Amino acid sequence: MKRAQVLAVVFGVAVVIVAIVALSSGTPTPGLIDNGDLSRLQEEGARIVDVRTAAEFTGAHIEGAENVPLSDLAAVADGWDRTAPVVVYCAVGDRSDSAAGMLQSMGFERVYDLGGGIAQWDGALAGGAAAATDAGVAPQVALSGLPILYEFYTDW
Repeated sequence: MKRAQVLAVVFGVAVVIVAIVALSSGTPTPGLIDNGDLSRLQEEGARIVDVRTAAEFTGAHIEGAENVPLSDLAAVADGWDRTAPVVVYCAVGDRSDSAAGMLQSMGFERVYDLGGGIAQWDGALAGGAAAATDAGVAPQVALSGLPILYEFYTDW
């Protein structure tokens, strides 16, 4: 091979390597994201929006999130920068899927959805028992983490 051909091949390989590294460590592609992607987006200053109800948000939410219930999202988001990244989440992913579609239809360019919702989030939480524990105050009710079962029966 001639020297020019060798240099062209080396240059081509270098471009491919740089592209792979840039894509693997950068901002995730808009759409469904996981916990690691959300952490990266938080570090980059993305708007994190909890689309659950105010009561759910008060119970516990992802640190740094703002509460905009799904029913209010279109009106509130109308004043937001449509080029800035927005991450939406809910309890398990159903409402955030609707919220992501709504934001995209409003012209938002970078919309991310934490697919499994707060139920699968493994990062820090704020509010409710988590906030009370962080402040050094014991929560009012000790929770085991198991589901609560109510049993109703009658003696007929």
